Amino acid sequence: MSANPPKNDAWPQPRRWLHVWVHRQRRNYPPPMPGLVLKWELHKGRWRAWVIWVDTTYPHPEIRHAWLSVDEIRPAKSNINVWNDRRRR
Repeated sequence: MSANPPKNDAWPQPRRWLHVWVHRQRRNYPPPMPGLVLKWELHKGRWRAWVIWVDTTYPHPEIRHAWLSVDEIRPAKSNINVWNDRRRR
């Protein structure tokens, strides 16, 4: 039995991505950090998202959350029909 469903039984790709890469437009911020969109809102004519992400700018990563503009996030797309055959230990 395969871990991947056949194409005719595959899950459709999401219309809206919730997993994102966060890139803060501030000095000393590292490359993009992984995040999760919890809520979308139209604010003053522009879309923004309430995002929680792992801030890797410190020796010990910290969890952050804030309203971010769409300029600060990018979708982290992946194929939801691909699964690893074995679990990581």
